[in-house]
Amino acid sequence: MCSLTRSSVLLTCLVAASCAAPSADEPAVHVMSLREQAETFFDLNVKRVDRLMLPAMRSAGIDCWIMMSREGFIDPVLEYIRDENGEGGHRNAFIFFDDGSERLRRIVIGTHLPRETRVFDQVLGYPSDYGEEGPSLQPALRRIVHELQPTRIGVNQSRTIGTSDGLTVEMKKHLVDAIGPEYARRIVSAEQLSVDFLDTRLPEEFALLEEAAAITQMLHEEVLSDRLILPGVTTVDELKWYLYDRMMELRVVTWFPVGLSVIRQGERVSGDSTVIQPGDLLKTDIGIVYAGLYTDYQRAGYVLKPGETAAPAGLQAALGNALKVQDAVAEVARPGVPGYVVKAEAETLCESQGVEARVASHSVDAFGHGVGSWFSSDWPDRYSDRARFPVRDGAYYALESSATTEVPEWNNQRLSFGTEESVYATPDGLKYFIPRQEKLYLIMSQ
Repeated sequence: MCSLTRSSVLLTCLVAASCAAPSADEPAVHVMSLREQAETFFDLNVKRVDRLMLPAMRSAGIDCWIMMSREGFIDPVLEYIRDENGEGGHRNAFIFFDDGSERLRRIVIGTHLPRETRVFDQVLGYPSDYGEEGPSLQPALRRIVHELQPTRIGVNQSRTIGTSDGLTVEMKKHLVDAIGPEYARRIVSAEQLSVDFLDTRLPEEFALLEEAAAITQMLHEEVLSDRLILPGVTTVDELKWYLYDRMMELRVVTWFPVGLSVIRQGERVSGDSTVIQPGDLLKTDIGIVYAGLYTDYQRAGYVLKPGETAAPAGLQAALGNALKVQDAVAEVARPGVPGYVVKAEAETLCESQGVEARVASHSVDAFGHGVGSWFSSDWPDRYSDRARFPVRDGAYYALESSATTEVPEWNNQRLSFGTEESVYATPDGLKYFIPRQEKLYLIMSQ
C-alpha cells in the first residue's frame, strides 16, 4: 500500500487520537497508551543508534554519516534516530563519526535542539551559549568536519529508494559549500548504510509487532461482521469511516487509506457508495502504525445469501489456491535469496501445482513499504533496487500475493484472490506473527 505521508508516526495523527471519545467496547487485545507508545518508540530509536548504526557504517565503509534537514522537510531517516518530541530546526546537521572506538561520536548542530538527548553527545546551536559561529549553520559544520577528517562521508542520496534520498538538492549545496571541495570529493551515497540500519530488526520489536498484528486482526474482524454489516443497507463508505473512528479510539493510525472492496458475481463494483448485498465477497486491507512499527494485512469475508450456511465451494477453493501461493513464497524466501528470485521461484512452484499465481510482496521495516528486499519484478525505476536485495534473516515482510481461480458458482468467472500477511524471515522460511486467515469470514443476511 502507498503511505499517506512521511509525517511523524506518533506526534501528529496520534495526538489527535487522544481527544477521541472512548469506545463503548473495550478492545479485545492490549493497546498501549499514547505515552507508552511514544516512550517505546523513542527507546527503540536509542537502541537502534547504540546497537545498529556502527556495524552498518563499518559494513558500508563509511566513517562519517551526515544527515541534513531544514524546516519544512525532514530527512525520513531522522525519524528513527530521534529520542524526543518535535521535528524543529531551521537548518540542522546530524553527524555520526566512527573514530575507531566502540562508540560513535554523535554531534548535532542546529536550532530548536533537544534539551535532553540520549542519542547525541554534543548539541551545538548557532549562535548559542557554546559560542558557535552564526547565524549560519555552515561555519560550525565546516569546523566540525575539518576536525574529524573523515575519509568517506555518507549522505542520504539514492536514485531509486525514496526514503534513502532525504538530502535535498539545495541542502546538498549547503553541505558542499560548508565543508569545501576537498571533503566534498569524499561524499558517497549512504543508500546501503541506511538500508542496513533501517531494515535490521531489534529483538525487542518482535513482541510489539505481535501486539500490533493482533490489533490489526481485531479491526478486520470487527468490520467483517454482521454486527456492522446489514446487507442491502450498509455502504462501503460507512465501514471505512467506522475503521477510521475505531483507530482513533484505539490510539493507532493507518499508514495508507484503508481498503474495503466488493467483488460481485458478473459485475465490476467500485465506489464507496456501493451498498453491500447478499452474495458479495468483501476484501479489507488494513495497516497500522504502532509505536513506530508497521503492519499490513488483508482479510476476506462472504455475505451469505438467504438459506446459505457457507460460502460457495468455488470461493473457498479460490482462498485455498491463494494459501498455496503463500506456502510457496514462505518456502523459497530464505535468507540470502534475492527478492526477484523469490518471486520467480514461488510462481514457478505454483505453476507446477496448477495454480496461477502472482507474487508482489514487500519489506516492512521503518516504513510500511520498507527499504529492504521486495519479492517483486526487477523493475528499478518502479520498485527501486529492492527486488535485488537478498532476504535478511529476521527481517519483517508483508507476504502479499494472489491466485486466479475459476469459480463454478459464478459461471466460471475468473477471480484473482489476493491475500496479505505480516511475516518474518528465518533460515527455515517465512513465519507468521499471528495465524493466517484460512477460512472466509461469514456475514449473515438479516
